[in-house]
Amino acid sequence: MTEAEKRQRARSRWRHLRSTLKTLGLLGRSRGAKMVATPYWPEVHHPNHQATHGRNGNVRYLSDRDRQKHLATFTGNMLVIPPQRRFELGILQNTAGNIIYVVDSQRNFYVGRKNLGHFHHSSFLAGGSVLGAGTIVLGAGYQILEVNNHSGHYRPGARELKRVALAISTLGGDLNQIPFRVSGAGPDVVYGNGLALLDAAI
Repeated sequence: MTEAEKRQRARSRWRHLRSTLKTLGLLGRSRGAKMVATPYWPEVHHPNHQATHGRNGNVRYLSDRDRQKHLATFTGNMLVIPPQRRFELGILQNTAGNIIYVVDSQRNFYVGRKNLGHFHHSSFLAGGSVLGAGTIVLGAGYQILEVNNHSGHYRPGARELKRVALAISTLGGDLNQIPFRVSGAGPDVVYGNGLALLDAAI
């Protein structure tokens, strides 16, 4: 591929990304897109919420300092966690399975291992609102096998998962190589890659 072709391809990808950003209301907004306004479990206050949750119970809420330990980025179709944090987070090189994530208003991406009754999606931002949340299915060596919107706390939809895809792209991920799954009221919809998700009329 010539340099001119590379530049043309890059311009084409940027036009596509800019169009998607406009559609989602993200372009030109320094504070990010509208967040999921109310978690499915508003912490502590929901009458049906577990009594042992959140600030009044056993589920850990991260401080600003501890939250930084859970930051992740991407390269290609791989999750990138700083080596010094891997043991602490329990996400090791040979980890295969599900980890949970949230994306904050600045499109920072936080990951961790769910520990039922102790560490949930709400733990990352201390019960605060998110741009997106769900689960990443990892293969060995941090290969991303799937990104989805499975979060019982926040109940994000397809629109939020599109925002997650854009955050992953911004942080170094190659959406061409990462499959996405949208769950909701009906059957799950699987997209072979993130660009297909962004192009979908949802």
